[in-house]
Amino acid sequence: MQAEMAMSEPVDRRYQVAYDRFAADVFRFTLAWTNDWAAAEDLTQETYLRLWRHRLDLDWERPMLPWLLVTARRLSNNRFRALMRSLPQGRASIDSNEAVRDRWLDVRAALRNLTQLERAALILTAVEGWTYAEIADALETTDGALRAAVSRARVKLGVA
Repeated sequence: MQAEMAMSEPVDRRYQVAYDRFAADVFRFTLAWTNDWAAAEDLTQETYLRLWRHRLDLDWERPMLPWLLVTARRLSNNRFRALMRSLPQGRASIDSNEAVRDRWLDVRAALRNLTQLERAALILTAVEGWTYAEIADALETTDGALRAAVSRARVKLGVA
Protein backbone atom coordinates (compact mmCIF):
# COMPACT_ATOMS: atom_id res chain seq x y z
CA MET A 1 0.00 0.00 0.00
CA GLN A 2 2.81 2.40 0.87
CA ALA A 3 4.47 1.73 -2.51
CA GLU A 4 1.23 2.66 -4.24
CA MET A 5 1.12 5.94 -2.33
CA ALA A 6 4.72 6.66 -3.33
CA MET A 7 3.93 6.02 -6.99
CA SER A 8 1.00 8.42 -6.88
CA GLU A 9 2.95 11.23 -5.18
CA PRO A 10 3.47 14.34 -7.29
CA VAL A 11 6.93 14.90 -8.71
CA ASP A 12 7.48 17.96 -6.52
CA ARG A 13 6.90 15.83 -3.42
CA ARG A 14 9.28 13.15 -4.69
CA TYR A 15 11.91 15.83 -5.21
CA GLN A 16 11.44 16.96 -1.61
CA VAL A 17 11.75 13.39 -0.35
CA ALA A 18 14.95 12.91 -2.37
CA TYR A 19 16.34 16.09 -0.82
CA ASP A 20 15.36 15.16 2.72
CA ARG A 21 16.75 11.65 2.36
CA PHE A 22 19.98 12.20 0.47
CA ALA A 23 21.19 15.81 0.78
CA ALA A 24 23.49 14.94 3.69
CA ASP A 25 24.96 12.02 1.69
CA VAL A 26 25.55 14.22 -1.34
CA PHE A 27 27.14 16.90 0.84
CA ARG A 28 29.50 14.42 2.56
CA PHE A 29 30.45 12.95 -0.82
CA THR A 30 31.27 16.35 -2.32
CA LEU A 31 33.09 17.42 0.84
CA ALA A 32 35.27 14.33 0.69
CA TRP A 33 35.78 14.86 -3.03
CA THR A 34 36.75 18.54 -2.77
CA ASN A 35 37.96 18.95 0.82
CA ASP A 36 36.28 22.37 0.73
CA TRP A 37 33.17 23.05 2.85
CA ALA A 38 31.89 25.98 0.78
CA ALA A 39 32.49 24.12 -2.49
CA ALA A 40 30.66 21.07 -1.11
CA GLU A 41 27.67 23.23 -0.20
CA ASP A 42 27.66 24.80 -3.67
CA LEU A 43 28.04 21.43 -5.40
CA THR A 44 25.23 19.93 -3.33
CA GLN A 45 22.95 22.81 -4.29
CA GLU A 46 23.95 22.50 -7.94
CA THR A 47 23.26 18.75 -7.83
CA TYR A 48 19.75 19.38 -6.54
CA LEU A 49 19.25 22.17 -9.04
CA ARG A 50 20.05 19.64 -11.78
CA LEU A 51 17.60 17.20 -10.19
CA TRP A 52 14.93 19.91 -10.24
CA ARG A 53 15.61 20.74 -13.87
CA HIS A 54 15.33 17.06 -14.86
CA ARG A 55 12.48 16.17 -12.47
CA LEU A 56 9.93 15.65 -15.25
CA ASP A 57 12.29 13.47 -17.32
CA LEU A 58 13.49 11.11 -14.58
CA ASP A 59 12.22 7.65 -13.77
CA TRP A 60 11.31 8.22 -10.13
CA GLU A 61 10.85 4.48 -9.60
CA ARG A 62 14.63 4.00 -9.84
CA PRO A 63 16.84 4.79 -6.82
CA MET A 64 17.78 8.48 -6.73
CA LEU A 65 21.04 8.23 -4.77
CA PRO A 66 23.07 6.82 -7.70
CA TRP A 67 21.78 9.59 -9.99
CA LEU A 68 22.63 12.22 -7.36
CA LEU A 69 26.14 10.87 -6.70
CA VAL A 70 27.01 10.58 -10.38
CA THR A 71 25.76 14.13 -10.94
CA ALA A 72 27.71 15.40 -7.92
CA ARG A 73 30.84 13.61 -9.13
CA ARG A 74 30.55 15.14 -12.60
CA LEU A 75 30.01 18.62 -11.17
CA SER A 76 32.97 18.13 -8.80
CA ASN A 77 35.18 17.02 -11.67
CA ASN A 78 34.15 20.07 -13.70
CA ARG A 79 35.02 22.29 -10.73
CA PHE A 80 38.37 20.53 -10.30
CA ARG A 81 39.25 20.96 -13.98
CA ALA A 82 38.34 24.65 -13.81
CA LEU A 83 40.55 25.08 -10.74
CA MET A 84 43.42 23.29 -12.45
CA ARG A 85 43.13 25.59 -15.46
CA SER A 86 43.24 28.63 -13.17
CA LEU A 87 46.50 27.62 -11.46
CA PRO A 88 49.69 29.01 -12.92
CA GLN A 89 51.44 26.30 -14.92
CA GLY A 90 54.45 24.79 -13.20
CA ARG A 91 54.00 26.67 -9.89
CA ALA A 92 51.24 26.61 -7.35
CA SER A 93 50.97 29.54 -4.97
CA ILE A 94 49.54 27.41 -2.16
CA ASP A 95 51.94 28.32 0.62
CA SER A 96 55.23 30.08 0.99
CA ASN A 97 56.50 27.03 2.92
CA GLU A 98 58.34 25.02 0.29
CA ALA A 99 57.76 21.65 2.02
CA VAL A 100 53.99 22.26 2.12
CA ARG A 101 54.00 23.37 -1.51
CA ASP A 102 55.98 20.32 -2.61
CA ARG A 103 53.65 17.94 -0.73
CA TRP A 104 50.60 19.62 -2.29
CA LEU A 105 52.10 19.18 -5.74
CA ASP A 106 52.69 15.48 -4.95
CA VAL A 107 49.05 15.02 -3.87
CA ARG A 108 47.79 16.96 -6.86
CA ALA A 109 49.86 14.82 -9.22
CA ALA A 110 48.69 11.62 -7.54
CA LEU A 111 45.02 12.61 -7.76
CA ARG A 112 45.42 13.50 -11.40
CA ASN A 113 46.52 9.92 -12.05
CA LEU A 114 43.29 8.43 -10.64
CA THR A 115 40.34 7.71 -12.87
CA GLN A 116 36.92 9.01 -11.84
CA LEU A 117 35.89 5.53 -10.70
CA GLU A 118 39.10 5.08 -8.69
CA ARG A 119 38.68 8.42 -6.95
CA ALA A 120 34.98 7.86 -6.18
CA ALA A 121 35.61 4.31 -4.96
CA LEU A 122 38.47 5.41 -2.72
CA ILE A 123 36.52 8.31 -1.22
CA LEU A 124 33.40 6.28 -0.57
CA THR A 125 35.30 3.39 1.03
CA ALA A 126 37.99 5.24 2.95
CA VAL A 127 36.16 8.44 3.90
CA GLU A 128 32.48 7.50 3.94
CA GLY A 129 32.92 3.90 5.06
CA TRP A 130 30.50 2.45 2.51
CA THR A 131 30.67 -1.23 1.62
CA TYR A 132 31.76 -2.33 -1.83
CA ALA A 133 28.22 -3.55 -2.53
CA GLU A 134 26.71 -0.16 -1.58
CA ILE A 135 29.16 1.72 -3.77
CA ALA A 136 28.77 -0.66 -6.70
CA ASP A 137 25.01 -0.17 -6.52
CA ALA A 138 25.29 3.63 -6.22
CA LEU A 139 27.78 3.97 -9.08
CA GLU A 140 26.05 1.32 -11.19
CA THR A 141 29.08 -0.91 -11.56
CA THR A 142 30.05 -4.37 -10.38
CA ASP A 143 31.55 -5.29 -7.03
CA GLY A 144 34.61 -6.71 -8.78
CA ALA A 145 35.19 -3.58 -10.86
CA LEU A 146 34.93 -1.50 -7.72
CA ARG A 147 37.41 -3.65 -5.77
CA ALA A 148 39.84 -3.42 -8.69
CA ALA A 149 39.42 0.38 -8.81
CA VAL A 150 40.16 0.73 -5.08
CA SER A 151 43.19 -1.52 -5.43
CA ARG A 152 44.52 0.46 -8.40
CA ALA A 153 43.92 3.76 -6.59
CA ARG A 154 45.80 2.58 -3.51
CA VAL A 155 48.72 1.41 -5.63
CA LYS A 156 48.81 4.71 -7.53
CA LEU A 157 48.67 6.76 -4.33
CA GLY A 158 51.25 4.57 -2.62
CA VAL A 159 53.73 5.22 -5.41
CA ALA A 160 53.10 8.97 -5.53
